[in-house]
Amino acid sequence: MKKLITGAALSALLIGITGAAIATPLADVVPKFSQLPDMVNAEDNLSMHRSGGPVVADDFVSDGREIVGFHWWGSYFEDARQSRTGERNVFFEISFHENCAAGSTDSQCVGAAGAPHPFATPKDRTGSSYFSAIFEAEEDFFGTTTNGVDIYEYWVAVDPNTAPGFLNNTWLEEAGETYWVDFAWAAGQFNTLFNGDIWGVAKAAPNPLGGCFGGCAVTTGAGILGNPHIGPWASLAPEDKAFEVLTNRVPEPATMALFGIGLAGIGFMRRKRTV
Repeated sequence: MKKLITGAALSALLIGITGAAIATPLADVVPKFSQLPDMVNAEDNLSMHRSGGPVVADDFVSDGREIVGFHWWGSYFEDARQSRTGERNVFFEISFHENCAAGSTDSQCVGAAGAPHPFATPKDRTGSSYFSAIFEAEEDFFGTTTNGVDIYEYWVAVDPNTAPGFLNNTWLEEAGETYWVDFAWAAGQFNTLFNGDIWGVAKAAPNPLGGCFGGCAVTTGAGILGNPHIGPWASLAPEDKAFEVLTNRVPEPATMALFGIGLAGIGFMRRKRTV
């Protein structure tokens, strides 16, 4: 006896075939850019907004798809082996910047003395060309490195339609362009809950070809007017930092074809039953 495949059964079948794109508490997302952490020789750089800096930023090249979340890694300076495996929510300030290419003479790109940087940096000399906001991120234990440092991972979703002050109020970037992002521990500031942890962003696994993937990570101190997100910047070459930029998962062509066949079959059976 033939059985009618219902819409609910078809959906369950498709879910079983496609599976989860990545292990994440965020649904239906995939990384459109990824630099995974170095799990052999951990080396973190302090990135905290509450102390006036320093803040660490790194760059990526956009493929034009909208940003719907971020995933990054870090550890704690004062207690590298915290042995904390549970989940908790913590606060970060995430800033998103346009790019200053090495040697640029743009007024938003020059160093403290007015000279062009010899390396690429975020574009935000006056603090007027970047987006920044406080996010409550999920923290999960990721693993312990070969040199004995506990690494944690962090997840946050962003609304692609609400990024005030950046690129027409969206997270939608231009394909092929370079952008910078920084993740700064913000607990205790901006009316968030205080936490005494001293946090650093994790180093990315080494580039097998040597050097950095694009521009190297950069760091800043208190910054101009006390803002640690707007430079002046110092290079952390030859290091990159561990983070992923997330976008919406697009169903694979085979899945879409199966979905279309299923809908067509349901339509055929419905028409047959009405004859």
